[in-house]
Amino acid sequence: MRTDLLDRLLVTLAVRLRAFSVCRIQHGWQLEFSPFEAITVHYVLRGTGSLRVGDGTWQAFAPQSVIVVPARLSHALGEPEQVRGAARAEDHCSLHGDGLVSFMAGDGTPDTLLVCGQISASHDGALGLFELFQSPMIQAFTSDAPLRGTFELMLAEVAAPSLGTQAMTELLMKQCLIVMLRRHFLGGDDTSPLLRALQEPKLARAVIAVLEHPGMPYSVDSMASLAGMSRTSFAVRFAEVFGQGPMDFVQKVRLRIAARLLTATDLPVKVIASSVGYASRTAFSRVFETTYGLPPSDYRSFGGGDEVEPDRVESQIQASPATDPEP
Repeated sequence: MRTDLLDRLLVTLAVRLRAFSVCRIQHGWQLEFSPFEAITVHYVLRGTGSLRVGDGTWQAFAPQSVIVVPARLSHALGEPEQVRGAARAEDHCSLHGDGLVSFMAGDGTPDTLLVCGQISASHDGALGLFELFQSPMIQAFTSDAPLRGTFELMLAEVAAPSLGTQAMTELLMKQCLIVMLRRHFLGGDDTSPLLRALQEPKLARAVIAVLEHPGMPYSVDSMASLAGMSRTSFAVRFAEVFGQGPMDFVQKVRLRIAARLLTATDLPVKVIASSVGYASRTAFSRVFETTYGLPPSDYRSFGGGDEVEPDRVESQIQASPATDPEP
């Protein structure tokens, strides 16, 4: 089961990890991020600091570390004590180069320098197992000689951005993330934040089915059958592990895939509704508006809100004449 899950994760990673920003944090400052719809992955190229997700405790990070922050959670990077100032990322951004934006806390001195990517839901399939990760994670690679070279290459790319910097950075990011996933999935560490939601193979079978085939006619009974459990035992255990009922989970998966399809394709709403498992456009539109606050057609017209926020930020920055010095 572990190897199977790793294979599925790597498939989703191959198409969904996107480099989008460089972060410069001056000593004594904090850089704060509002919640993203995508999972955020920070790569520490230089300096030390700490991560805090929501109102949680600060967790220290070192150079050549990978930081994974779950989707839809605010977080902050920088100094946990003796703070000179804090900056919201969206209020201090500019164009960095070749498709990357720059976020800054302080005067721009890169005492701590990170390059950041996002793993988002694809518009042509399920959300992927990354969506189940609920806890932040920090993995250091300071003693890993091969990956030290990878971090050095990332640093060189963002220090002098040129044609192809974004593509090259994404490739290097994926290399680090694949190594990290291998360690967690093949190392037998059942306390890993990456595995807590999937420690029970029976539940994992049902969850994988929904993520990969969201349009199927699921019920609590059919999901319990996939898991090889009784209906009652499955429903109770699913709620304990995932914090929601099985059908609530199915609906959330379907609606988020539909939201992506609305903003990324020209498919008719009726076709999208059918593809994610709704019997009629009317039923789909009613549930969608209740969840997202807009009918599907209006959601498409407005660009989907936070679902496309990185692209929107990027386009706004490109319209500005501001530039940023090299790190």
